[in-house]
Amino acid sequence: MHEFSIVEAMIGKVVAALPNAKPGTVRALHFRRGSTFSESSLRLAFELVSKGTVLENAELIVDTVNHAYHCTCGYQQVITSDDLLGHMFVCPQCGAVSEIDEAHDLTLLDVILREPTAATVAQP
Repeated sequence: MHEFSIVEAMIGKVVAALPNAKPGTVRALHFRRGSTFSESSLRLAFELVSKGTVLENAELIVDTVNHAYHCTCGYQQVITSDDLLGHMFVCPQCGAVSEIDEAHDLTLLDVILREPTAATVAQP
């Protein structure tokens, strides 16, 4: 549930930054996530937190950056959220435990607004 609170905080900041925006104004949000931050958790949290806000039904664009693990024993792999035990990764070769901080694995890159249509543009 750590991912949920991270997404909730980010969405709260976006909604607060758009106080006068009407529903449907935001077309998409563009995120970059590390491979240790669960994409399914991101999408579920976004769906739940955005309900009833200006972000409801906005598209999520998600780029993924691999989190490469290099153990002192020489073992290497790309870590995904499925490889973690809580916030820990255990090297399958030597058993070394490394803490992984997913909070730094999610970045909001862009908020993409819809272009106003002729019907929504105020006429003088």
